[in-house]
Amino acid sequence: MKRKLVVGIDVGKESYAVSVFDGRAYLFQGLTPAHPETFLKRVTPHLPQDAAEVLFVMEATGVYSLKLALFLVQGGHRVSVVNPFVVRKYAEMRLRRTKTDPADSRILAQFGFFASPPPFVPRDKKAYLLEEIQKTIEDYQKRRTEILNHLEALHHHPFPHPRLQKLYEEELQRIEETLRTLEKEAEDLALQYAPREYELLLSIPGVGKRLACAILGILSPLTRFARSKELASFLGLAPQIDQSGKRKERAWLSKRGNPFLRKLLFLAALSASRFNEQCRVLYERLLSRGKPKKVALIAVANKLLRQIFAILRSGIPYDPHYLERKRSLAFQGT
Repeated sequence: MKRKLVVGIDVGKESYAVSVFDGRAYLFQGLTPAHPETFLKRVTPHLPQDAAEVLFVMEATGVYSLKLALFLVQGGHRVSVVNPFVVRKYAEMRLRRTKTDPADSRILAQFGFFASPPPFVPRDKKAYLLEEIQKTIEDYQKRRTEILNHLEALHHHPFPHPRLQKLYEEELQRIEETLRTLEKEAEDLALQYAPREYELLLSIPGVGKRLACAILGILSPLTRFARSKELASFLGLAPQIDQSGKRKERAWLSKRGNPFLRKLLFLAALSASRFNEQCRVLYERLLSRGKPKKVALIAVANKLLRQIFAILRSGIPYDPHYLERKRSLAFQGT
């Protein structure tokens, strides 16, 4: 009888810890160099010929796991890239006390065998590039802020050094030029990758070019989310409820999703609370009820996310009166 095998991989910068598990025993445990081709050559001899299927399981560790996952998928292998938080909770459930790379690979192999995590679905190359450009833009914006702070300090210094000020000004000019180049590159790439979706996103008041590019880069394809609530959970905008017995219910954001996109969405909520009619009404209603501004903005971010989900799913540009017109047409039809 053919059997299922799971290869648990603890992906590191310099090496991979590997465990091959068949549900009863570990057929192989060891370390390989952090090189996808070498890893596969080392592991393949330990995969029995009678294996019905082989699943490679690893945690999401940024570019390191992405490189290995893409290599394996392109080679026709089944791969799952799992959330580290989920694996950590699974290890706690198993009462694990040892925390080493080999132990992590064993836990990943067990988790992959018994939990059957969903397969890793690679995004388009342009989507990965869009995400990286947006993160680079954020990095340069942080540098620009640092330079501006230094210039402000020099301006108020009792003995300003003219040479230092000139150096900072030249650096600031280079950063500004780089930002303009990156923003133009991101827009051009978005128009090549998903021109229709890009224009749909920009039709929503509050959604700017940066957020639109980030959504196309990180969330594509949107079809992997069945509901907007799943999308909110993915971004860490879904509330967590804590209530037991007579203890009062408490709610807070999980913040276990993508922090970069969550930050951009929150910034977009600031604009949407003023210029997006539906979001503005929601924001003002919550403030009138005595809700803190931050709570109201989080609600606006969720509202904006639902608009994004609906518009990308329907393919219809944003229309603040869409529901009213839909109800009117339905009434006329009756």
